Amino acid sequence: MAATTIVGARGKAKDRTGPRSGGSFVAPQTALQVNKRVLYLSLFLVGFGLRIGFVIWKHTYLTVHGGILPFGAEICSIAERIAEGRGFSSPFYIESGPTAWIAPVYPYMMALLFRVFGVWSAASAFAMIALQCMMAGATGISIYALGTRTVGARIGLWASWIWTVSPIFFRWPVSWIWDFTASALLVSWVLVVTLDVAEKGTLKLWLQLGAIWALITLTNPAPLSIMPFTVLVAAYTNYKAGAKWIRPLVYSGALFAALVSPWLIRNYAVFHRPVFMRSNYWFEFHLGNYHFSNGIGYSGKHPNNNPAVLAQYLKWGEPQFIDYYKKDAFDFVRKYPREFLDLTAHRTLWFWDGTSLMYYGPLEWWAPWKFWPLSLLGWLGLLFVLTRRPRGWILLSALLLIYPIPYYLAYPSVKYRHLLEPELLLLSVYFAAVVWGETAGRFTLTRFQSPTLSKS
Repeated sequence: MAATTIVGARGKAKDRTGPRSGGSFVAPQTALQVNKRVLYLSLFLVGFGLRIGFVIWKHTYLTVHGGILPFGAEICSIAERIAEGRGFSSPFYIESGPTAWIAPVYPYMMALLFRVFGVWSAASAFAMIALQCMMAGATGISIYALGTRTVGARIGLWASWIWTVSPIFFRWPVSWIWDFTASALLVSWVLVVTLDVAEKGTLKLWLQLGAIWALITLTNPAPLSIMPFTVLVAAYTNYKAGAKWIRPLVYSGALFAALVSPWLIRNYAVFHRPVFMRSNYWFEFHLGNYHFSNGIGYSGKHPNNNPAVLAQYLKWGEPQFIDYYKKDAFDFVRKYPREFLDLTAHRTLWFWDGTSLMYYGPLEWWAPWKFWPLSLLGWLGLLFVLTRRPRGWILLSALLLIYPIPYYLAYPSVKYRHLLEPELLLLSVYFAAVVWGETAGRFTLTRFQSPTLSKS
């Protein structure tokens, strides 16, 4: 096997024969030589082209009669107010005052398109969906980049092209204006940058890490649970290599704080108490946790669908409304702990097997049998990652193990898994490659063994 040259954190070249991490086998990083610029452009253009072609073919930018999609309800309701100069407010279509129900990036993006193309217009929907298709196309690039830094360039190439051309991954960017697509891109991107910081440790990369995490936080705070793992991996790797890391880490943290603090200050000024990014988690927790709940998150108790609940929201205001339902949900947990634990155990499975699809109605694209194979293969790939420990194994493990916990506790939905799907796909291809390699190797050895060797 050809030796690979790696530049350490101090800039010294190190040679190693065969890519290994901690003495465990990792798929070869140099197995495939590609022109990255051509590859990246191809992944982006094909990924975007197929998705936007699907949008035009199926007219997914047009609102279905009796529904709201592709417009995301709360995001676009807030965006309408912003576009009309009434501020970040009113997530439920009628005037209800300031809100922190949704993180700010997507409502402001949609508000800009509303100003340009018209509020609730098909043109504004098409423009936003086109942006999401671009994000999905770019995600193919980040999958390849993550693969080359972890489980191997060949595996990354296969995974990136499967992502690019497979219709199962078209679901969210082409049909729903929400942060699902952006979150999948940003999380895969932040893992790539984390591994680059761990290897090179430059101040520029540390600042990129802080900036990306700020963008993620202001788009969808849910992945913040894995932020400590990315920082620790980067810092510890630099520490072990003898590179300077404390000052770059401080600068990165300062940049992160500077970028997210305006939103936190705004929330405190508006609500006169701290609100971290989004206000609505404990209400969502309530939707999945009440006596005789099905654990899936009953939309009939949501202000968008229940006039009585909406009247409560209007009467109390957002902070008191959230406090009430948080207390109500915690009362349920205290009174019925076994029921809560049973629901949580089921939700842990349902997050991965697509059970919530049975509650989505007849217009849903998928059935559970189309949904769970990616989960299964991804988890099987993670088992190999945990035993063989390629570069980045801690990051991939933390993502699958930690990120879904809030949904296990509140309610699962297939849309929340999309953030993980680039990594699940990469792990699935890794699993297939390892199994194929082991099977093919044993077959070759058995077939070509000499009689003398087979007796010894």
